Amino acid sequence: MRKNITNLWFEWFYKNWKRFNPGNLIENNLTPSQIAENFVSQNHNQLLEFSEKFDETNYDALTDFMKLSESELLVLKYFLKLVKLNKSK
Repeated sequence: MRKNITNLWFEWFYKNWKRFNPGNLIENNLTPSQIAENFVSQNHNQLLEFSEKFDETNYDALTDFMKLSESELLVLKYFLKLVKLNKSK
């Protein structure tokens, strides 16, 4: 059975993201947007190929994933505020 394109995209993304090594870029004082721009620039052709294979169902799945990721980010930001508050006591 052929994997759906969304799963293939995530496998490709995480493999290439790990290889891209964004942690080193943070250590070199790049901003999150600079890191993302560099990744997109280096992987533009592959991203374009994947985008051509996505249909509405795949698009909706990624949109839902993005909403969950944004929610996780908001929880992390809240938690960091709590940590900072506790350190200032």
